[in-house]
Amino acid sequence: MEKSSQTLLLVVLLVVAGQIDSRNLGEVDLSNEEAMSQLLDQIDATRIGNFIENMTLHPRNTQSDWMGEKEETVKQMFKDFGMDVITKKYKVLQCFPKDVDPSLTEVLNAAGEVVETYREDGNKAERILPAFNAWSKSGTVEGEPVYVNYGRKEDYDYLTKDLGMDLTGKIAIARYGKIYRGDKSKFAKQNGMIGVIIYMDAKDYAPEGVDRMPDGPALPETGIQRGTLKDGLGDPSTYLYPSTKYAYHDSPEEYQSRLPGIVVMPINFKNALPLLASLDGDEVKDEWQGAGSETLLKYKYGPGFKNGSNKKKLRITVNLEYRMVEIENIFGVIKGQQEPDRWVMMGNHRDTWVHGAVDATTGLAALNEIGHGLFKLREQGWKPRRTIVLASWGAEEQGIIGSTEFVEDYMTLLQEKMVAYINVDVAASDQKYFKPSATPNFRPLLERAAKQAGAPLDSTYGTFYEQWDTLTKEEHPELTSPKMGDLGSGSDYAAFINMAGVSCIDLTIVGPYYTYHTEYDNYHYLSNYADPGMKGTKAVAEVAAVILLELASEKLVPLDASSYSNYVNNKISSSTLEEDLAANDIDYGILKKSLAKFVENAREYEDSRSKLLEDKSRKQMDMRRFNDQMLQMERSFIYPPGLPNRPQNRHILIAPSILNSYSGSVFPGLFDSLTLAKEIDTDENWNQVKKQLTIAAWVTKAAARSLSSEVFPN
Repeated sequence: MEKSSQTLLLVVLLVVAGQIDSRNLGEVDLSNEEAMSQLLDQIDATRIGNFIENMTLHPRNTQSDWMGEKEETVKQMFKDFGMDVITKKYKVLQCFPKDVDPSLTEVLNAAGEVVETYREDGNKAERILPAFNAWSKSGTVEGEPVYVNYGRKEDYDYLTKDLGMDLTGKIAIARYGKIYRGDKSKFAKQNGMIGVIIYMDAKDYAPEGVDRMPDGPALPETGIQRGTLKDGLGDPSTYLYPSTKYAYHDSPEEYQSRLPGIVVMPINFKNALPLLASLDGDEVKDEWQGAGSETLLKYKYGPGFKNGSNKKKLRITVNLEYRMVEIENIFGVIKGQQEPDRWVMMGNHRDTWVHGAVDATTGLAALNEIGHGLFKLREQGWKPRRTIVLASWGAEEQGIIGSTEFVEDYMTLLQEKMVAYINVDVAASDQKYFKPSATPNFRPLLERAAKQAGAPLDSTYGTFYEQWDTLTKEEHPELTSPKMGDLGSGSDYAAFINMAGVSCIDLTIVGPYYTYHTEYDNYHYLSNYADPGMKGTKAVAEVAAVILLELASEKLVPLDASSYSNYVNNKISSSTLEEDLAANDIDYGILKKSLAKFVENAREYEDSRSKLLEDKSRKQMDMRRFNDQMLQMERSFIYPPGLPNRPQNRHILIAPSILNSYSGSVFPGLFDSLTLAKEIDTDENWNQVKKQLTIAAWVTKAAARSLSSEVFPN
């Protein structure tokens, strides 16, 4: 046999034995470090700005004619990057303001006559819809107004418990901020209120000394925040299954129970002022005071309007129509070479409430930059180890619908093949505070990525990590490392983590975002005030690029089990859970043992993984086994029946807080049931605590077992 034939045979045998990678010998073989460097070099702030300016010329709500145009833009974008383009369409329920019978806020006198009327019209010429809160109950309600501050649970508790106010049949006037708007309306309904008006108080959105748009970043008095109210993910008419073309859709009578069930109307600050200035009652406490005006020196609680005024009742009329709309998720795919059946996905939603320069076109620009950079790498013959998917989601704004329908549709495959999901919604609403949220196994990878990205505040900091670390410790001096938050349910990662058990990360830089969900979130606002020079968006794109490339290219998936187990153990150990349970004769030991085993097995797993990396004779199957264990660890926290009364939230460890759906909480089923039992001391509630403790201990032990190499580990 000739020497060349012997060499070829040896290569084939080594590939089969898993000793070497099966790269085509004729291709340029960039190292991961070289590929990373070149990818980061491709991310360009000028191109980011040009892309966002072009994409935000017109509104992109799901009803807009321009949405179809931008869908074609995204498809062409992926094609230009040499990607395979795949689309998935779903027919989903959406709601919109009626063209006739506009929604109104009216003030009535004692005779029931209208003395003041406020309409929140859109702009038909620019195809801006009238301001509305999606999934509000349609109808007309009349009642006395009550100022409820931010509409948090503690705000309603203060009114009812401390002040002894009966809120039944009243209409709440709440200011935006602090919590998810849907929770404001949920708590109002729980307190017997029949309607809610939500406005953007100038104290929060146009602080004193900050010029208003277009001369500064602050919100004009006419600005109105749109937004959804729905509690839960996806299409409410196909709950827990996808809205495919053959799907059965529940009738209105069936899906109404999944909707807020209360009339809610957003208004601007200019129209809120005369209402607030007319309220009766005592002056509110200092922390409840808003911006005020010449006619409104001090806010009052109500209820009702001042004695002697011709104003007696408030009336809200909301007219929304529900209809089926076809939405489209668009994917750009680069097939992996060694592990094509393992998927790494990065996504962003395409729809906006109005122009949406910050939310979410900054994220779409980051997606575009990474796609461009990957195209340049592939021109040199580079291929990822695992399959890369760039996702452009439809219909996020009305309740995270497009991504949820996809996750429901492909649940089994995602749980088998998905390595991780990277979400970039708002890449940058400012250039200062990096506020990533993620499953805990992302921390080491995220920190490495931030060290390779440039700092938006580049005149002060050398790297993005330095900026993140320094500013975190200024806010939280007790922390020894930069802060990484828990995932809630505010964007397209929600279904991946909560329903499928896929490790996720959400990347964003935050700051004063005065124009959130308003018609003033446009390119002028972004380029002049939120992210001048696109430095923030560029930095987030660089972080996302490093994370994506490492996940797609490293032989061992660069997620960390010990970071996960230590975070969970420390979070529980630092709480009062053990004391609270002991005070009620409940054995905390079952969870304590499971947590200890999770920490132990994670440490042993990471030690073994480190040795495997050092082993020059390592085999592909050994690495595959370790990678599968990492994926299975996250899936272990999935409990199919879900949390109590929240069947979509199946991840027992990580789920949205019941007090604020935007934020996350750890072991929410256990802590929520404990809070309820302490408030309402019944055997039924304490039995629920015991059940949730059992489930928490069980899934934690399952996560520990997933990291073990033993057969039927303890």
